[in-house]
Amino acid sequence: DLLRMEEASPALDLGCGAGQLTLHPAQAGADEVIGVDVSQRMLADARRLRSHPKVNFRRAAMEDLDFPPNRFDLVASSLALHYIADYAGLTRQISRWLSPGGHLVFSTEHPIFLSRADGDGWIRDEGGAPLQWVVDRYADEGWREEHWFRDGVRKYHRTLASLVNGVIDAGLILERLVEPAPTAEQLETGPEWIVERKRPLFLLVRAA
Repeated sequence: DLLRMEEASPALDLGCGAGQLTLHPAQAGADEVIGVDVSQRMLADARRLRSHPKVNFRRAAMEDLDFPPNRFDLVASSLALHYIADYAGLTRQISRWLSPGGHLVFSTEHPIFLSRADGDGWIRDEGGAPLQWVVDRYADEGWREEHWFRDGVRKYHRTLASLVNGVIDAGLILERLVEPAPTAEQLETGPEWIVERKRPLFLLVRAA
């Protein structure tokens, strides 16, 4: 619903990884979809697993991209913008690339998740069950180094205000914010996910 992919052609997927998101606009009828990622390994997986006649995968850093104005109806990004140092600069570029009526849709790790205290962020009971989530240095924006499959991964923490204002300052109109959490129906089949209602993990944004 956030994407409305049937309306989006051409489309750009920033930080496309293995192409899971890139493929959706093409399957929904887009005439052209460009997926961009800096990782050659991820792009090899994308081309092998999600090739499509309307999809073109390119290797590049998001910060180095240059497209003409009004190039895309949709610019999307899934869990990639928290790796970018100059978020405000990139959103200004995206605003320029979007055609009139076009949309930016992205997800990122939630600022409350990225500003967790040392360790995994939880205060736990004697049995190890998570009780409370600890936020530290929320107002101190910048990179946070953490372990994600390997040590030394850098992700850039920004406050919620900075994420929202970056969109607004780029000249876009904020249409929707979503902080996903498991519903009561989902918890009936997966009660262990109750912990995901204790703090937001992701933030989803739609702007035009």
